[in-house]
Amino acid sequence: MNVLIVDDEVEAANFFSGFLRRLGLNVEKASCGQEALKLFSSYKPEWVFLDFKMSDMNGLELLKKMKEMDAGIKAILISGREDNSIRDEAQALGVSDYLIKPIDLEKIHGIIRKYIPEQNATN
Repeated sequence: MNVLIVDDEVEAANFFSGFLRRLGLNVEKASCGQEALKLFSSYKPEWVFLDFKMSDMNGLELLKKMKEMDAGIKAILISGREDNSIRDEAQALGVSDYLIKPIDLEKIHGIIRKYIPEQNATN
């Protein structure tokens, strides 16, 4: 299972990607929207974890562009704050979950078990 993490906080992305790799997932990282779009077209992830606030575009703008390239992409949006308007827009775009930082790894593990087939992620 290919996963793309898009977060301009490099340390957070590195920590999160290490966790996902330990669960048996293939992970690539991007630190901005433009980098993510380039990786998205070549890496072809099944899942993306998108930070909402980035330097060149927000996570929802990025997701819209990704959906133009692959309408079936599955996404989880990560934000530094609870915001109902962001949550509503994310849900309208088909985001599977909206998580608030700091990321709770136990919650992520539960989400992965819920959404990603067992043969692709170890318990």
